[in-house]
Formats: sequence, structure tokens, C-alpha cells
Amino acid sequence: MRRLRRCERGITLTELLVSMSIMGFVMGAIVVLFTSGSTAEAQLNLRFQSQSDARVALEAMRRDVHNACSATVTGGTKVTLYTINGALPATYPCTVVSASWCTSGSGTRFTLHRHNGATTCDSTARQRADYITAGSVFSVQTATGELPKVAVDLTVNREPTVTRFGYRLDDAIALRNARRV
Repeated sequence: MRRLRRCERGITLTELLVSMSIMGFVMGAIVVLFTSGSTAEAQLNLRFQSQSDARVALEAMRRDVHNACSATVTGGTKVTLYTINGALPATYPCTVVSASWCTSGSGTRFTLHRHNGATTCDSTARQRADYITAGSVFSVQTATGELPKVAVDLTVNREPTVTRFGYRLDDAIALRNARRV
């Protein structure tokens, strides 16, 4: 009879509080885990998107440079590409501006823009990439017996304070319609 009475007593307040506090601790840990996972996923998606935009922009720039016969770099922040004027190759009038690529911004956040057939490159130009960490990214390379090249060195980083998140795109693109130096 005593045995039956003991089984019917139920749960004490102390046992209930202990089990609820353990359950609260476990649930809090699970919520923190899911929240940090969601935040990390969002940051990775944003970082991947900015890297992808930079790759696509570099590919578009590669097409422009390959079709150009001459290039002029201004201060490392702007490259103007010229094409042939449609005349015979013997006269070789490489004077028509086909496109301008430039960076704009300040500090550690710059954007890459492309402007159709203009020597100026301003905020009305189409933005192709964002979160570039430096403004001076262009140069022209010439070597004897080779085609001139436009060198591009982009580092993309959504969080410039964390250097390990940086993604570097470095390329030297030949001007296929240019004369060998």
C-alpha cells in the first residue's frame, strides 16, 4: 500500500524547475546554433554574389579588350579602349572609343563601371561589380614582339577588415587587334 501511495505523489516543484531549466538551456543553445548558421549562410551568399559579379565583369571586360586595338589607362582607375575606324588596315586609324571601364568609390569600397563609347566614365555608367577594395586596378603592359595587354587586378571583399575573405582576380588581357610592339 505504501508503494502505491509513493507512486501517486507526482512531481515536486523542485524537480519541475530543474527539468524546465535544463530544457531552457538546451533550447537556448539550439536557437543560438540556428541563428549563427543562418547568419553565416547569408554572409556566404553575399560574398559569393560579389565574387560572381566580379568574374562576370572581368569576362565582359575581356571581350571588350580582345576587340580593341589600343588602350589608354588613366591613373590606374580608368581604361579607355579604342577600335579601328572601319577603314582599310593599311591606314590603321585606331581612334574610335568603343568602351571605358573605371572604378569609383573611396576607402575600401569601390565599384567597377562600364561606359559605352565614351571617354568619360561617371556614375551614369553601368555598374558591373561592387566591393572592390582598391581603386587603381588597371595598367597597360607592353613587351617587345608581343601584343600589348591590359592588366586588371581586382580584389573583392565584402568585409575588408577580414583579409581572409578577399577574392583576387588578376588577368593580363591581350589587345588582339593591336600591332605587336
